[in-house]
Amino acid sequence: MQKPFLQVLSPDETRNLITEFPELPAETSSLEDSLFRVLAEPVTAREDSPRFDRSTMDGFAVRSVDTFGATESAPALFHIVGEIAMGEVHDTVLKKGQAVRIWTGGALPAAADSVVMVEHAEEVDRNTVEVLRAVAPFDNVVRRGEDFKEGETLLEAGHRLRPQDLGLLAAMGRRTVRVFKKPAVAIISSGDEIVPIDQEPPPGCVRDVNRYTLSAMVREAHAEPVWIGIATDDLKTLTSLIQKAMQAADMVIVSGGSSMGARDHVIEAIQSHTNAKILVHGVSVSPGKPLILAKIGSIPVLGLPGHPVSAMVCFEQFVTCLCRRLEGEEVAQPFLRPTVQSFLSRNVPSKEGRTDFVRVRLQSMDGKIAAIPVPGKSGVISAMVRAHGYIVIGADCEGAYKGDSVIVSLFADWMGGNLEKEYLSRYEAACRGTGHIFETPQQEKISGI
Repeated sequence: MQKPFLQVLSPDETRNLITEFPELPAETSSLEDSLFRVLAEPVTAREDSPRFDRSTMDGFAVRSVDTFGATESAPALFHIVGEIAMGEVHDTVLKKGQAVRIWTGGALPAAADSVVMVEHAEEVDRNTVEVLRAVAPFDNVVRRGEDFKEGETLLEAGHRLRPQDLGLLAAMGRRTVRVFKKPAVAIISSGDEIVPIDQEPPPGCVRDVNRYTLSAMVREAHAEPVWIGIATDDLKTLTSLIQKAMQAADMVIVSGGSSMGARDHVIEAIQSHTNAKILVHGVSVSPGKPLILAKIGSIPVLGLPGHPVSAMVCFEQFVTCLCRRLEGEEVAQPFLRPTVQSFLSRNVPSKEGRTDFVRVRLQSMDGKIAAIPVPGKSGVISAMVRAHGYIVIGADCEGAYKGDSVIVSLFADWMGGNLEKEYLSRYEAACRGTGHIFETPQQEKISGI
C-alpha cells in the first residue's frame, strides 16, 4: 500500500498543538523530593518571617536616637545592661543611653531599633561601651516580616521549584508541598538493525544509541525514563510494545520508524489503537523532519527519527515542551539554554521554508568568538560530541553568511570540563577584550563567563 506524503507543519504550529495535552494530576511531595517539581497550587505565608526584629551583625542593640552625633572624636557613651544569647528573647526595655550585647541573628530587645557593629564600638569596661559612629533606625537589622509577611503569596501555581524556593518553604515550616506528578516517559527503540549495546552488531546492524541519549534527555527535562524494549520492523510487535508502554508511563516515545518507508510502522501501530489521533506527521526542521505527534486517548505518543542527531534535535525542540506541559508549566517551549554571541566562520546554506539547527564549535579567532559549523550527517553521534552548541537558521532565509553575528545555544556541559583549558583561557580573554556576553536562560547579561 502506498503511503501518503508527510503533511509538514512549522515548529510553532507543532508546539501550539502540545497545549492540547492537560497537565498530570497533582500529588503531595516531601520538601526533600520537590526540587524542579512544578507547584500545583500557590504558596501563601502562614506567618511573618522573621517573627521578630533580628540583628544582622555582632555588636550592641541600641536606640538609634541615642547615637546621633557620635563620632570617633566625640563618641556616645552607653551603659551595657545585659547580653542576648542566641535563641533567647531579652525582657529588658531599653532606656536612654542603654545598650545590650547581641550576636548575629539575635532578637532585638524592646525599644531597640538598631545595632552598632562591634567594629564601631569600644568597650571601656564590662558595663560601658563607647559608640564611635551613629546609626540610623533599623541599621544592621532585619525587621519582622521583612522576608515575607503573613498572607503574602510567595510562589504561584505553575512555578518550578529551585533550591532557593525550597529554602523559602523551609522558612515557612512547610514539610510537604502540592506539585504536579513527574511524567514517566516510556522509550521504545525500533528497527531490525538495532541491537543492545552489550552485543556485537552483526553486519548491517548498529548498537542502540537512542535508548541512552533519550533517557538522559528525559532526566534533563525533569521526567523519569521507562525502558520498554527494542521493536523489530513488525507491526504486531510494535503495536504490542506501545500498548505495554501506555500501561507503564504517561508519555510514549518511539525512535525509528517515523518516516514513510514500507518498513516504517509507527503511524500504523498508533492508529491500530482505539481513540488514536495523529496530530502531526512531519515538521519543517532539519534534522528531524519526520516527527510524529499523536495521542491515544489522553496519552501523548511521539515518533522520533531513528538517526541519533535527528532524534536529539526533535526531543530538544518538541518533547521537552511536552514534558513541561505535563509537569504543570503553562508555557509549551523548550528549555532555554545559555547562549553566547559569536560570528559565523563560513557560509551555511539553508532551504527556505525550513528551520535548520546547525551544530557549531566555538573558537577564538582574532580576539573574537567564532562559531565553526561541525560537519556530520544526522546518523553521526560524534558530531554532537564535537559541538559546543547550535545555531538556528530560520525558515525565512536561505542561509547565513561568513561573518554574520549569530547566537549559539550552548549544550549544558559546555563549562563542565569538556572544553580544553587552553580554549577556555582564550575564550575568557576574548570575552573580556571584545565585550562579548554570556547570557543565562533568563537572558541576563553577565560580563565574561
